[in-house]
Amino acid sequence: MAGSFVCHADFSLQPYDGLLAELTRLQNDLIRELGVPSAQEVTHVYLFAKSSTYKRYLTHYFPQAPTRRALFIKERGPGMVFAYESDELAIDIRHEGTHALLHGALPMVPLWLDEGLAEYFEVAPQDRHLGNAHLASIQRFLWLKGPPKIEQLEQLERLEEMGPAQYRDAWAWVHFMLHGPPEAREELTSYLRDIAALAPPGQLSVRLRRRLPQLEQQFIAHYQQLRR
Repeated sequence: MAGSFVCHADFSLQPYDGLLAELTRLQNDLIRELGVPSAQEVTHVYLFAKSSTYKRYLTHYFPQAPTRRALFIKERGPGMVFAYESDELAIDIRHEGTHALLHGALPMVPLWLDEGLAEYFEVAPQDRHLGNAHLASIQRFLWLKGPPKIEQLEQLERLEEMGPAQYRDAWAWVHFMLHGPPEAREELTSYLRDIAALAPPGQLSVRLRRRLPQLEQQFIAHYQQLRR
């Protein structure tokens, strides 16, 4: 047991005590950074020593699931996280654990924001501000094409529509809201509070533009300042 996570594995978890402890800290981070309530239900984490075992298990029990290195699945019962032992296990656990905690606390999360938050929290805490690989990528993109359109992200409805560019852009808007102008963070946390309270939240892009009329310019300035 690690916070609200119950862990199952076909190998010894002793070498991963530190990683599993991070799941408890992750819950606290989401509460502190996003103002979301604690997850109200348990999430089961299933870890496999081999990718082949992981794939056979998912193919048998969840044949419609997308082919991914790790997955969060929630149907009628408690949420479930599936992953296998690899060099990326820590990233996978934090990423899918973020999904689990968000969906355990909120009735819904828009796809792009769900993935953007998971991308943000998947790295170690000390790397969230300046250590994510997406940072250099979004700075190159800004130089070539300008800010990604948040409205285009809001139109995404299926996980299959999320490619590398969409994950990068979703992360970039989350990073902007958490580390950019205070008004952007305030709007993000207010938006999530409305979801938790079952109040119609509207579109986050509309709310951000209302608070930050020069939204794109402030987005660019945020990443220019990080580059310096």
